[in-house]
Amino acid sequence: MTKAYNQSGSYIPSTDAGFKDWLNTFSTLIAADPGKYGLDASDAVIISNLNTQYAAAYQTVQSNSTRTPNSIAQKDALKASATASCRVYAMMIKSNVAVSNDDKLALGIHVDDTTPTPIPAPVTAPLLNIVSAFSGTHQIRYADENTPASRRKPAGAIQIELYVYVATGATANPDDAKFVGAFTKNPILYEFDPVDANKTATYFARWRTQRGLVGPWSLPVAMGIAFGGPVEQQMFVPTGGQPAGGEDELKIAA
Repeated sequence: MTKAYNQSGSYIPSTDAGFKDWLNTFSTLIAADPGKYGLDASDAVIISNLNTQYAAAYQTVQSNSTRTPNSIAQKDALKASATASCRVYAMMIKSNVAVSNDDKLALGIHVDDTTPTPIPAPVTAPLLNIVSAFSGTHQIRYADENTPASRRKPAGAIQIELYVYVATGATANPDDAKFVGAFTKNPILYEFDPVDANKTATYFARWRTQRGLVGPWSLPVAMGIAFGGPVEQQMFVPTGGQPAGGEDELKIAA
C-alpha cells in the first residue's frame, strides 16, 4: 500500500490550474464509482457540476478577449464554492475507514501517517560542571554543548545519564565509570561514602531519549573527595577533559 505522510498546508492546490486538475480528478473518480468512497449518485452529480462550472469559468479567463473583471470574479466565486464543497466531501472520505488509503490518495487526499516518527539518538554531548564541593558531596550542573548558557536539554532528550569513577586517580575512559542514575533536574547532588575520602571522582554523562537511545559521552570532569576538610578546586584534568568549575565559581566548604 502506498504510504503518505501528514503534510502542512492544504491538499487542495491554491493555483487556478492546479485546482482545475485536482477537481477534475476528484470528480471523475467519484463519478465512476461513488460507493467506493462512501458517497451516492447525488453526491457525484453535485461534484461533477462543480467541476463542469469551474472548468468553463477557468477556460473563459484564459483568453484576453473574454478575460474581464466580471469573468475573473465569477471564476474566483466558483472556485471558492467548489473548494468549500469538495473539502467537506474530502473530509468525509478521509474519515471513512471503509475507504482504502490508496483510494484516498488517488483522489489527492492526504492520508495521515499513524506511525509516530522515531526520535533519533541525541547527537550532542552534555557539558558537566562541578559547582560546589561540600564534605562528602559534589554538586554537578549540566548543559548541552551547543547551548552552554541554557539549562534546556537538546531536542528529544528527556534525561541525562550520569556515571562516576572513584579511585586514587582520574580516568579519561567512560567505560571505567559506573552508572549513577538518570536525572531530569539541575543540579545533581552526589554523595560519597567515607571510605572514598581523599580519592578522586571522575564524572561522565550522556543524553538519553524516552526510548533509551543515548548520545555521545561528555568530556570528563574530575575532583577530589574530602570529608571534614577543604576541597581542592581542581584535583586532576583527564586528557581531553576539562577542569571542575567553570563559569560558576566553585564553592568550597569543610
